Amino acid sequence: MSREFAIVGDPVATSLSPDLFRVAFAAHGLEGWSYRRIQIPAGQLEARWGALAHRFSGINVTAPHKLAARRLSTEVTPRAALCGSVNTVTFQDLGALGDSTDGPGFMAALSEVRSPRSGRAVILGAGGAARAVAAALLAAGWTVSLAARDRGKADTVCAELGAGVSPLALTEGDLAPHLRESNLLVNATPVGADGVSSPLPRQVELSPGIAVVDLLYWPAETPLLRLARSSGCPTASGLGMLVEQAALAFESWSGLPAPREQMRAAVVPVALRSAR
Repeated sequence: MSREFAIVGDPVATSLSPDLFRVAFAAHGLEGWSYRRIQIPAGQLEARWGALAHRFSGINVTAPHKLAARRLSTEVTPRAALCGSVNTVTFQDLGALGDSTDGPGFMAALSEVRSPRSGRAVILGAGGAARAVAAALLAAGWTVSLAARDRGKADTVCAELGAGVSPLALTEGDLAPHLRESNLLVNATPVGADGVSSPLPRQVELSPGIAVVDLLYWPAETPLLRLARSSGCPTASGLGMLVEQAALAFESWSGLPAPREQMRAAVVPVALRSAR
């Protein structure tokens, strides 16, 4: 039986999700299953929701629609309810089930860098990915500071997530002292996707003791990761998180074990080419 799936967001032209799912479908002989990219501009997900539900068995949701997907889902899993964000939707006869695989995907990717099991983390951003990462870190015993250009958004996210997370201004004065006391820095913003811009204020320095994870996987080496490596910090891109969250979505949709090694092998060469 054929089934269609998709990644929706803006932009999605460079998304590696289709490559990941094609490998997973092929590994299990799911010949009638397909996966595609659909670009939907900000603010238009609700208008397209009915058509998506009619055509697709499930969708992955990326920026800027993760919060809207949470509102539009008929039912959400406990982890999606906890972070207030949805990146995986399963369309059912009676509605849509929203889930968030970003948090567990991030925690799996965090094993790629030398970081303690818990400590102090600074997250840059206040969108859906930042929410999911913050919620996952809080559940693992971390103390989290959330820094965003829009301090009001950071305040809102922190109030919703509760104890253990506090807002910061995205300024040198606020960030620098917190980074000196932290074990982990996570970029959950799109800044750096152009290969030029850094999400950190220019004057902020990184000490070798802090692990740095940039959730961007395109380009493979972002300005933040270049800065971190030149400062002697252990680093990881968002590629590990991408593979793991996709694997979890595949398992949810299919009921089959995801071929993680094959999925990762399919996208690593593509991601590396973006660094050249």
